[in-house]
Amino acid sequence: MNIFELFKNENYDEIPVMYDGEDVYCAGKLKIMAARAAKKLVENPQKNILISSEKNLDFVVNFLAAVYAKKEIFLLSDPKKASLLNFDYIFADKPDFCDNPGGFEFELPDFEETFVTFFTSGSSGFPKSARKNFVNFFNETADVVQDFGLKKEAECRIVTSTKPHHMFGFIYWLFLWIYDPFSFKIDVNEVVYPDSADLKDTIFISSPSFLEKFKRYEVFLKEPPEVIFTAGDKLAEVIYDYFQKYNTRIIDIYGSTETSTIAYKSGKNDEFYHCMSGVEVSADNNAQIVVESPYFLGKSRVLCDIIELSDSKTFSLKNRSDRIVKIQEKRVSMPEIEDYLNKNELVADSYCFKNGEKLACAAVLSDVGKKAYLSEEKGGRTALVKELKSFLAEKSEIIPQRWRFLYEIPKNKNGKTDKDKIEAIFNTNISFPLVLNVEKEENRAEYELVFPKNSNFFNGHFKNFPVLPGVVQLYFAHWFAQDAFCKNIRPCPVKKIKFSHLINPDEVLRLELVLKSDSVNYVYKCGENICSGGVFRIGE
Repeated sequence: MNIFELFKNENYDEIPVMYDGEDVYCAGKLKIMAARAAKKLVENPQKNILISSEKNLDFVVNFLAAVYAKKEIFLLSDPKKASLLNFDYIFADKPDFCDNPGGFEFELPDFEETFVTFFTSGSSGFPKSARKNFVNFFNETADVVQDFGLKKEAECRIVTSTKPHHMFGFIYWLFLWIYDPFSFKIDVNEVVYPDSADLKDTIFISSPSFLEKFKRYEVFLKEPPEVIFTAGDKLAEVIYDYFQKYNTRIIDIYGSTETSTIAYKSGKNDEFYHCMSGVEVSADNNAQIVVESPYFLGKSRVLCDIIELSDSKTFSLKNRSDRIVKIQEKRVSMPEIEDYLNKNELVADSYCFKNGEKLACAAVLSDVGKKAYLSEEKGGRTALVKELKSFLAEKSEIIPQRWRFLYEIPKNKNGKTDKDKIEAIFNTNISFPLVLNVEKEENRAEYELVFPKNSNFFNGHFKNFPVLPGVVQLYFAHWFAQDAFCKNIRPCPVKKIKFSHLINPDEVLRLELVLKSDSVNYVYKCGENICSGGVFRIGE
């Protein structure tokens, strides 16, 4: 019985169907909320609705209401890109409720005529649409339940650190519940910090970048999840090792917005991807994967991924054709350069891309690399870059000419490499500090960092006595506050700003950030000395 059939039968109104932390939502309470929002939507003649709710509870109510109101549903994970859409729509964040839902009929939707359009930026940076109907979703979810043996006698809670606005979170968090709300109960309380996650006996929907935090911060799980579904990026072997000690099953999903789920891996020793029951794959003349399945409209889709087939149900993933660029009339594979660079003892991770007509590299240094970066005797950053270029020259004629050293490769809400953020960092003319360590909690964060002597903002500030400019301190306090808390933090005006101690080049600093209800407090410290501090306001 799906959620719409359950809502239609008043005998199930007292059945718990959803959680919000410790709060329980019974079917009767949730369907009244959906009815109040749906009745309001019915009054609006606009056919299209763009659901961009920040909170999962708002998303669920908006989504159910849109289905009952027979709206054409559009989902966009990044609301900043809504301005790029070329059609009119109702913008839905918090649900808009009518006062009285009396008389509302909970009709079963026509699943063939209930459409949802997802957007992916792909490699272009502009939203690219993928339209599917509920029949596609039910076909896929039925296979997910069957292929992974998820059906059990006892109910299972599904928790997530991802968003339901994109295909992976939508299917594995939201639609599992829509498909069978008796067996699967969703928790709308999003997991934001690993150490505060309640994961006992759950299905946990997450991204590789979020799972990596469990290992990085050595989180001890008193109540580990039973199974983890993850997607969006390559899953490191150490993540498998970390969760293996808890006997947690990890399923690495491979798919796309266009096709939804294609295949999966189970365990770090699994060399091949195994297709879902309803999926068949082949390779075209360019070795790009061709997918056929009932999980999308149309017969087949061709993706940019290069594969090597074992058979029509098993394959290995080799590369992405859209990550092969042309520089100086030569074709260069970004993944090949990254894989080779990551073997160097100075580098822990890297991401390469074409920046203008040059190859650029964002690199995460290992502990050995950080020491080399800070070693003035060995030439510091200049010598480090020279050594990495020399190392890469053994592999490729074309090597990165622009470098940035980050504490991690940024990921977006979908757990994929955040190309926009990386490019923004490269397009900023100011030198970035070297981040030695990061500690994050729900309402506080601490960055240990160094501003090297060769940073461009020390030039002329001051002659023979360089000190860190106050405007630079403000800039990076704001930058890291946004990084830590993912809030719209206003760079100015800054309240209660105070500079009390000079900061010299190459000093190890601590930037401490504390999130309040409407502001972020920041303090720079060098040893026991407080160097500066202030307060940023949180915007709307």
